[in-house]
Order: sequence, then C-alpha cells, then structure tokens
Amino acid sequence: MTATLDRGQGHGIRSETPEYLAPDNGSRRRLPTGSGPWLMSAAIAAAVVLTAANLNGVIEGWAWLGNIFFTVLCVEAGTALGRALNWPAVAATLLGLGGLIGSVTLMFFASTSFLGVFPGPGTFRALEPMVDQAQETVISQVAPVLATPGIVMVACVGIGLVALLVDTVAVPLQMPATAGGGLLAVLMVPAIIKPNSLGAVGFVAAAIGFLLILGCAQWLGGDDQAPAGTVRAGQFTRAASIGAAGLAVTLLLPLAIPGFTSGAFPQGSRLNWLGAPTGLNPIVSLGDNLRRPGAFGRMTYATDSTDPLYIRSVTLENLAGARWRPTDPDGVQRSGVERIGTRSTRELMERGEVTTTVISTGSFTSPWLPVPYAPAEVDGLSGNWTWDPRTLAIRGTGNTTSADQEYTVRSVEPVLTREGLESADSIDAPVVDDIFTELPDSMPDIIEETTDGVLDGLTEPYEQAMAIQSYLRGPDFVYSEDAPVDGGYDQSGFDVVGAFLEEKSGYCTHYASTMAIMARTAGIPSRIAVGYAPGDETGEVLEMDGRELTEFEIDSRDAHAWPELYFEDLGWVAFEPTPGRGAVPDYAQAEVAPVPNPAEPENLNPRAGPTLPLPSAGAEPEAGTGTEAESLAPRLWSAAGAAVLLLALLSPMLLRTSRTRKRRTQLLAPAVPERESALLAWEETLDVAADYGEPSAPEESARAFNQRLAATGTLDGEPAAALERLRTGYEHAAYSNPQTPAQPPVNSRRWEDVMAVAEQLKAGSSWQQRLLGRFLPQSLFRRR
Repeated sequence: MTATLDRGQGHGIRSETPEYLAPDNGSRRRLPTGSGPWLMSAAIAAAVVLTAANLNGVIEGWAWLGNIFFTVLCVEAGTALGRALNWPAVAATLLGLGGLIGSVTLMFFASTSFLGVFPGPGTFRALEPMVDQAQETVISQVAPVLATPGIVMVACVGIGLVALLVDTVAVPLQMPATAGGGLLAVLMVPAIIKPNSLGAVGFVAAAIGFLLILGCAQWLGGDDQAPAGTVRAGQFTRAASIGAAGLAVTLLLPLAIPGFTSGAFPQGSRLNWLGAPTGLNPIVSLGDNLRRPGAFGRMTYATDSTDPLYIRSVTLENLAGARWRPTDPDGVQRSGVERIGTRSTRELMERGEVTTTVISTGSFTSPWLPVPYAPAEVDGLSGNWTWDPRTLAIRGTGNTTSADQEYTVRSVEPVLTREGLESADSIDAPVVDDIFTELPDSMPDIIEETTDGVLDGLTEPYEQAMAIQSYLRGPDFVYSEDAPVDGGYDQSGFDVVGAFLEEKSGYCTHYASTMAIMARTAGIPSRIAVGYAPGDETGEVLEMDGRELTEFEIDSRDAHAWPELYFEDLGWVAFEPTPGRGAVPDYAQAEVAPVPNPAEPENLNPRAGPTLPLPSAGAEPEAGTGTEAESLAPRLWSAAGAAVLLLALLSPMLLRTSRTRKRRTQLLAPAVPERESALLAWEETLDVAADYGEPSAPEESARAFNQRLAATGTLDGEPAAALERLRTGYEHAAYSNPQTPAQPPVNSRRWEDVMAVAEQLKAGSSWQQRLLGRFLPQSLFRRR
C-alpha cells in the first residue's frame, strides 16, 4: 500500500531526468541520452552568441561575430560530445576547453601550430604581439574599437570561457538560472561603454538566450507529474507569469531608483552613485563623459599664462579605418620627460617664451599625462613616462597613470597673430608625417561638397581655416550632447561627419573632427586634441620663483576636443569651431562676429544648466502651453511606470489569491465530482503549508507529510483531524478504483478543513514568514 501511495503522491518515484541533467547520487540508473546533450549545448551556444552580439558598438562592424560563433560552437560541441558518450562531467568540460583552444589556434595561429589546431612552440611566440595589439587597442582607441586580430582573438577567448562557464553551471551543476550570471558578465561591457547602453533589441536578444537555457533545462528534465520532454499547461502558465513579472521589473525598476535617467537603457542610464572612470580615456567617448550626471575627475592647475589655457591629454591623428584614433607607438616613444620637444621648441625656450604651470591631478586617472601644449620640461612626476616626438603626447608605461600626481610643466608656444598666420605659405611638400594628411579613398560626398562650398576659391591656409571655423560656428549649427545619440551618429569618423553636416547638431567631438577632415580635404595637415577647456578660477594664487600663478579647476564637465592645424614655420595651431565651448584665441577671432548661435546662451559656461526664461511680473502662464505639457508628460510617464512596477511586484500575491479563489469556487460548486474536489483540496493544503514554512519534501508521501506535522506538534486538535480527513480523501481519490463510491466528507466540509489547517499553520509561523507567504508565496515555485 505504501509503495502505491508513494507513486500517486509524485514524490519518491524514480527520476526520469536525463542522466546529464541528473545529480550523481550513486543510485540513479543510467539512461540513454539521445539528442538531449546536443539540444542543451545548442541552447547554451545560442544564448551566448545572442548575448555577445551586443558587443557591436564596442567592436566595430559585425565581421568578428563569425569568429565568436565558431569559437562557441566548438566549445559546446566538445561538452555535448562528452555528455553524449556518458563521460564524467569533468571530461566533458575538458573537451569543451579543448574545443576553445583548437578553434582559437585554427583561426589565429594556424601557421605556427601542429595540424592547424594543436599549439606549437611558435604559437606562444606569436601570442605575445597579439596580446600587445589588443592591449594597445583597448588603451588608445575610441569605442567602437577597430576589429584588429588581437582584439578579436581576446574577444573569442573571453566569450569562449564564458560559454564554458555557463555550460558547467547549467548542466553538471544543475543551476541553469544561475548560469545567467555568465551572460550578465558579457552584457556589462556594452552596458558600460556604449553611449546608448544595450538598447531594447540587445536586451531582448540576451533575454531570449537566457530563456532558451531555462526552457531546455526544464523540458529535458521534466517534472514530477510530467515525463521528460513534455511541459504541463499549468507549468507553462506559471513560468510565463513569473517571467513576465521579472521582465516588467527589469525594464521599469530604473524609473523608480534615484541615479537613473529616463527609461531602462537610454544614454546615461547608469547608477551615478556606483562611481565612474575619472580619466579622459578615449576608449570611452568624450560625449559619454559630458552626458554623465555630476562631475568627477577634478584637477587643479596654477599658471602664469595670461591667455585661457587648454590642458591636452592626447591627440587623434590616425584615420586608419576611416575613424580617428591615436597613432600606434611603433617603437618611436622616447623616455625621460624632464627635457622633451623638438629643435624649434628648444629655440622658443631660449627666447624666453615660456609658460609655467603647476598641475595637481587628484583622482584623475589616465595613461596620458594632461599638460598644456607644447611641453618642453616636466618635473616632479613619479613612475615611468615616455613621450612621442610626433605629437609630444606623454604616456605612462607599465602601471603608471596620472592619478595623484603633482608636477610642474614648462611649455612654449609661438606668438601667433592674425598677420603671421595670413603670411603663412601653402604647404606644397609634406613637412610633417604623412599620417597628419592621410584621407581614405572614399568618403561621403557631402564632405567634399561642403568643403568646396565653404572655401569657394580661397587658397591661403589661414583664410581656409577661418572659413571652416566660421561656417561651423554659424547660426545653422547647434551644440547638443544628445542629438548625435538620438540620430545614431555619435563618435567620430567620416560617416559620422557626413551625418553631422546634414543634421548640423552635435558636440565638440563632431565639430573638431569635421574641421580637421575639411582642413585635410583642403590640403592642410590636421589632428584632434583631446583634453580640457580652461575651466574656472578658484580664487587662489600660487607663488613660485617670485611669480604669481592663478589657480583654475577642471573636471569632467570641461572635457573637450578641438582641432589643431599645421602652418609652415609656425607649427600646430589650435582653433575652436565648437559654438559656446572653450575660448576662441585672438588670432582665430572673426573680423565680423557671426549671428549669435541659438545654443550659446546655455553652453557658454559648460557647468551651468539650461537657461530658463523668467516670467514677466504679474503674468500668469497660459493654460495648455507647451511648457506645461512638457512638464506634465514626464510626471504621467513616471506615474504609469510606478503603477506598472507596483503591479509587477504584487503579481505573485495576485496569482496566489486567484488560484485560491478558483479552487474555493470549484470546491463549493455542487456539480464538481467528489474525487476532483478531494485532489483540489489536497493541492491547496500543500500550497498553504509551503507558504507558511512547512513545505512537503520531494521524497515525502502524503501520509508521511501528515505524520510529520502531527509528530512535530505543528498541527494538533481539530486542525490535525482536518488534515487527516484531507489526506484520507486524497488517497481514496488518487488510488482507489474509479468505480468505488466516493467517500465523505462533502465538498463544503473539505474547504472548512483546508481553512482550519491554514489558520493553525499561519498562527504558528513568524511574522516574517507570514509576510513572505502573502507577498512572495513559495507555493508558486513548488514542484507539482
């Protein structure tokens, strides 16, 4: 009789879970695996690849995704093969690792390997320059970085290891839900780096992949009342409801948490109290730093310069890949920054045209050292530093960064005047490195057409530069940090410049890159400087060698980019095409001021918020004005989001209440058969017990459950007798001959018994358990 009861209860029966998903407890019988291992591995591979696709925008283009797909496929083919052969879990994982090594070797080191897939002695020698190339790409390039062999190789190794981790957690360790942590680790990279974060499509793709893993694990494992390979309708409904609630919380929770901006994954939707990178690292877009709420990376500098001083970190001059990036070192870096610069720099030093600046970086962290241009002597630095003779950019080596440095820079600059620039001759032969004049074979037609229209026959370099600057600072262009993101043309490069010339709205990166490219189109060497605008005075004065140095402070709000054009006999000359940002040098001032730019009132001071018009005295706002509607819309969206969020949080309670009400209605309906009512009453009893901390164990029969609650004193008196009647009715309904007449009690009495049991279980539980049973009932997660 007991064996029969165990079978009907559904606990303690022999597991039909496939062997590769079942725990190795030493007692399970070995089952044929069939196509199960391959299906599970295919689901994991699809999930990892769908998640890795979000790296588009971190790595340029889509060509690299094929390499990642091949790597993940080889990893999962290895683990699936091991499970299909009934090998131990460790062996299957090792096969997956072998697939990772073999695929990476085949794609990147085939010429130095044995049979194309087994690494040889030359493979490890070839690995070092690939890693160095990847490191250089990460440090020096603006996202999306170029898909160099080094960066693609590192991405394949990283994603392959994630696939192996997800596989191990989901299958041998039987924690498919926890395996989502590996997918989340991949998502963190684009979420942090991409200006628009993941975006709705990327998030949905990763969510679909995660659900594939969960679905396959459930489908292959089955449950206590459904054989493997089938899913009960009730189980599907419950899973869909819980999944929908989780998805709603994920998408709407950011609306209710301080530190998020609007929406789930828009630009700037970061938790600003988690901290932020403090350096001006070109891998993170300058626009992302400008859009980030609050200020970070504060620095101070004291200078004897009488002109507004720009602090430069690095220059972007290389247009390989049709996109701006710093020049690769290529072994030209020189050590020792105490005395740097070219022959002309030393001549300016000897003539006494020197600016002294004392810089304190504080928490600002960057591999490049912020200095005014052109640095000639740098004293007081700690760590190892090198400099590039082509750009005079100073860069730390090893683990040396700009953080917590205090140093003195002596910089030089020729006296630049309008007359001197006007007399500069055109450059007929290259006098600088070709990298400062290179243009791709093809670029958007709008760039050349706009350049021709702006120059309109001008031939002198200074006239051409001023014409380009005046055009970009004209009334047709608007400064905006959000428009490029909304329009899909953020960052720099030829396609971006083409879109910017059409939209005429962007921030300093777009203005600087556009002027630099238009200058090259006109034959003037150019580059982009990335650093900081002059900032604000602190009111402090530093005494040094009998001179007074005025102190300024700068932070992320002053992050800026500007173009530098080369003039013969004068060197690199900075211009300011961005309206309302920085300071236009005297030599670059237009003789006739252009029409005021509509964006300037709110951008003359980058740290000031938008300038709002003040209402006239005694005037009352008109009803239904656009401003009122605009201010009302966010509140309505916030209220709607809060309502949906509240509904999502209450959904477990609502689902449980609905289930109880439905069972009560069925039990009290006179037309319901006695057997069905007995089964319903027992199901509700088990659910109530789970909600109040007394769940039925998986191996426990109905009679054992009844005896346990009676023996522990959890139930006594009438509630204990009620549970006895409910258990007897369940056993009779589940195991007796269907032709046997039904046994009392009647349906209404059964519901009274259920309520009696529920009341005593509730009274005996803690307040925390009662609260949990109400708002997050564990019966929703009980295996049936």
